[in-house]
Amino acid sequence: MHFTKHLLRLAVCGAMAVSMFLPNSLAVYQAQVNADALYLRQSPGGSIITTLSQGTTLAVLDNSSSWYKVAVNGREGYVSGEYLSGTQTENFTLGSAKIVCDTTVNFRSAPNTSCSVLASLPNGTIVNITGISNGWYKAAYNGKNGYISADYVSFSGTSSGSSASSTTQSVTSDATSSQRAKIVCDTTVNFRSQPNTSSRVLASLPNGTLVSVTGPNNGWYTATYNSMRGYLSADYVKLVDTSAVTQSSNAVAHNSTSEKRNAVITYAAQFLGIPYVYGGSTPSGFDCSGFTSYVFKNTVGSIPRVAQAQFNATTRVSMDELLPGDLVFFGSSASSISHVGIYVGGNQFIHSPHTGEVVKYDYLTGSYATRFQGGGRVIFD
Repeated sequence: MHFTKHLLRLAVCGAMAVSMFLPNSLAVYQAQVNADALYLRQSPGGSIITTLSQGTTLAVLDNSSSWYKVAVNGREGYVSGEYLSGTQTENFTLGSAKIVCDTTVNFRSAPNTSCSVLASLPNGTIVNITGISNGWYKAAYNGKNGYISADYVSFSGTSSGSSASSTTQSVTSDATSSQRAKIVCDTTVNFRSQPNTSSRVLASLPNGTLVSVTGPNNGWYTATYNSMRGYLSADYVKLVDTSAVTQSSNAVAHNSTSEKRNAVITYAAQFLGIPYVYGGSTPSGFDCSGFTSYVFKNTVGSIPRVAQAQFNATTRVSMDELLPGDLVFFGSSASSISHVGIYVGGNQFIHSPHTGEVVKYDYLTGSYATRFQGGGRVIFD
């Protein structure tokens, strides 16, 4: 019996020890950039604020989607979470921040609510953040070093950094790389998690897909596609002239399309990572038809707001007739349309799927192919 209790106590302590190293999605934690360079953006997929170098330590404020909200160098922004890794570093400079509260916040001697209070800081107080410990900010204030609950600290409005640069830079993902390439194959090529044929398949890339690559090394390219980093066999990769690539950041390849069709799918790509919001029709959050109506309204012309109305108002085309910029509709029948997206080519479409998801690319396969009720053509060229 004593031995059983001892084992139980060890198991509980072990679980507690492991949990200390796992980031909590509801609490601030520290992470490092694991790409050569990473864009800090004003919003998910939005304007570029600055470029963060490899090894930069930052605070992750929210990791509930593929775009992480972070704080670094005295400002808040968004980065692709794919290019961050956890770190146990506690001491690093985050810059100035301000207290946001109703009255005052306790400035404590240790990162817990039972330790002594060094001072009570009123709303709006500016402090210098010097690190993170157990989900609390380390801070320096009035010659003292202490800790402040992350719930009452904001970096918004405290930085006087340079203005954001345009998103029209010709890049393909949030990790910069040296070369552009295209997939050359009969059907599709596996995009893998490691440079070997036994590793996990991240995606199947169709012929003509544009990717960003470095290498090759031992017959494999390190590649970035749709905000994912992985590996491609060099046998199916062909380098292309970067001067001929004009699509926007994170856009899927689309060749031989008209100016109007190109405008639709390029404009849509800038919202990759924006969260699904029921009833949403703005860049702060989209539902499926809110996304498609917003994209068309701001490119080639207004279409109805609701998916069924969009289906009824557009010209039917079959799956084989789809062109980039056409709408794709899904549902149990033509009179019961429940979802809509925008076809981008290569058997892919961009859409805002459902609660808990973000604007992303998907393939017209599986349940999407089964539920496909037809394409909708708005652009005639």
